[in-house]
Amino acid sequence: MADVSVARADGLHALAGRWQAFGQWWLSELRQLVPPGWLHWVDGETIARLLIRRDGNDVVCRLSTALDQAEDRLALPGFGPAVLTEWLAQRGLGREQVTIAPVIARDCFLLRHLSVPKAALSALPTILEQELARRTPFQLSDVWHAAIPAAEGAGGVPSFCHWIVRRDRAEAALADLGLSVNEVDCIAAADEQGEFIPVIALRPTAHEDPAWARRAIKLLAVAALGAAMLGGVAFEWRQASIATRLEVQLAVARAGAQGGHAGVNSAARLFAMKADAGILEIWDELSRVLPDNTFLTETRIADGKVTVSGFSADAARLVRVIDQSPLFTGATLATAITPDATEQKDRFSITFKVRGARSIVPPASGRGAP
Repeated sequence: MADVSVARADGLHALAGRWQAFGQWWLSELRQLVPPGWLHWVDGETIARLLIRRDGNDVVCRLSTALDQAEDRLALPGFGPAVLTEWLAQRGLGREQVTIAPVIARDCFLLRHLSVPKAALSALPTILEQELARRTPFQLSDVWHAAIPAAEGAGGVPSFCHWIVRRDRAEAALADLGLSVNEVDCIAAADEQGEFIPVIALRPTAHEDPAWARRAIKLLAVAALGAAMLGGVAFEWRQASIATRLEVQLAVARAGAQGGHAGVNSAARLFAMKADAGILEIWDELSRVLPDNTFLTETRIADGKVTVSGFSADAARLVRVIDQSPLFTGATLATAITPDATEQKDRFSITFKVRGARSIVPPASGRGAP
């Protein structure tokens, strides 16, 4: 069972990854189609970012939104997730609406600079891991690391700042702020100009895209679902139209086959005659479905309607038995079931229709057991 659960979880993760990749591709294509003026306007709607850093015995919280920037000082003793949540609530924000980035001292990081050709950018994660394993004393499991784009180097080759921090040092710095890894989204540090910037993402988050982008991806999902439903409805309507047209053509062919009209194609007449259930086929099906404790005294077949009468030890069940047949439908009692003292059985009369029939070959009646 554990293996099954793991396999299902892996499948869900793979499906979510494919959807995320498709969403990012669709979003990038959408950016190419949107006029630059509109793109500049919609990019102004960004997720709020909260930088948290220690300054002496205070914790400085700098909140940046699309509209303004605010900074507040809180006492370090007692600071933690509860205080932070309350502070955000006072500003009308919830935890899910904010990217939390605690600032760690720059001397906790190993900062490396590297240039990567544009042709190799798709393999950047693998390159970073190889650089980490071959050119630093750290193990991959002992650190967090990420690359931040820098200015292009000579010849237009992209340059990156590779930020590396030991996990134990980062966790200690977070604990000094009263926080833990599970309560933050990324780690920030001061760049060369002294500005605090997020450098390492600790968990994937939807905050990376602006709100309009998230809504656009949701709209894509709704549109895809709507298109699938519309396609299904259109397909069913088309099939129903074809079936109706075939039934009309079959009815015309049946009429021609029974009336001997010269205008009806001979192949169509033969097809119509085969499409109708014959008397022998009806008798064979009755013999198959009726129980052994049942015998018929009368059978009438006319215009696709069959009426059978007789005696049975379980007459109340016959309606359901006949209606379950693939050849018959609409079985109902023609008269009430009455006990017969002579036969020691129940007398019944049941009416039903033959599926797909318009008019059965000439009416017939008979007596006897199937």
